[in-house]
Amino acid sequence: MTVVNKTYINSSGIKVLEYIPPVSIMLDLPHILTLGKILSINMPYLKLEKKIVGHDIVAIRLIDFEDENGIVTLYVQELKSKKTYYLSANMDYDGDMWMWSLADYKTLTCSTN
Repeated sequence: MTVVNKTYINSSGIKVLEYIPPVSIMLDLPHILTLGKILSINMPYLKLEKKIVGHDIVAIRLIDFEDENGIVTLYVQELKSKKTYYLSANMDYDGDMWMWSLADYKTLTCSTN
């Protein structure tokens, strides 16, 4: 990954992504619970995924990220199984329907600090 100082402004004129070198991004996508969150490579997060029946919660770590053509892609690894895959989100989507979301400790505990 080559990180350059760049941002993504969506079609509504809102800055939803900003690269923070060397290993972080600020992602502001409410539909995946990353409202103003800084995501960093190698940090742990909980992924909540909607299934046909119920939800799946799994601990993951962020391996890498990229954005292209309005899509942000997060490469992740499950902490327990070591399985790797990617999650993607359309940065121009402004609805409230979601298939997956991410949460860090601060989000889960509703901490404001």
